[in-house]
Amino acid sequence: MINVLKQAATEAGTILLNYYKKNLTLNYKTSHKDFYTIADVESQKAIKEKIPKLLLKKGIDESEIGFIGEEKLHIDSKRKHLFIIDPLDGTVNFANGFNFFSISIAYFYQGILTAGLVYQPTNKNFYYATKGKGAFKNNLPLKMTYRPLKKSLLSGLISSRPEIYTKLFKIYENLYPHVAGYRNLNSMAIDNCLLAENVFNVVINGHTFIWDISAVKLIIEESGGIMMDFKGLPIDFDLKSPTLAYDTISCHPRLKDEILGFFKM
Repeated sequence: MINVLKQAATEAGTILLNYYKKNLTLNYKTSHKDFYTIADVESQKAIKEKIPKLLLKKGIDESEIGFIGEEKLHIDSKRKHLFIIDPLDGTVNFANGFNFFSISIAYFYQGILTAGLVYQPTNKNFYYATKGKGAFKNNLPLKMTYRPLKKSLLSGLISSRPEIYTKLFKIYENLYPHVAGYRNLNSMAIDNCLLAENVFNVVINGHTFIWDISAVKLIIEESGGIMMDFKGLPIDFDLKSPTLAYDTISCHPRLKDEILGFFKM
């Protein structure tokens, strides 16, 4: 299935690059910090159209294929082959000419997260994982290593929602004296891929969605890490509620208890 995801993401990536650093109209959702562009829409459309064509060659009929996507895409999440699409993770970066943006696609087989892929079109990097078969960057294995908190680089994403980011700012304020440094690339998918690659050591985000994290959740787990909520519980996706929000912490398992101490507020 990884090859199917790669082909779909590559086609969508070409579309994104055609719009990159162009003067795009911004379509606002909840605030001036939360918007989408025609690039988001056309990228998602390309993925949705490409995947069934590729699966048909494998004998899988379109009636067995479902989709959940960021841009109001929801086609029967109960179908055997379900794809979760983020056609442009890092839209604000993209719209401002900052090259940390990506395409993220996850695959659920009979409700089980089975494969995930993140593609950065600006540098042609693929991060991907298949359940039980490991995680990779461009065919090279990813293996997360433990680093003590005081030597860790924290990626703390900032939600566009005031009631969420005020809480996150407090958490980051408490954590900052105990880590080596703080960064925010504002791309949930890339930040977590860099965690699997041992660039970041902790990635935190509040109020994120299934299309933001389903692919990277598998990449994190298959590289040896964990993704949990702010109470330390595993992230368990509710496929029947595609707009449900999740609070997430990704890290090496040995950092779990120490990190959670900063969330007891």
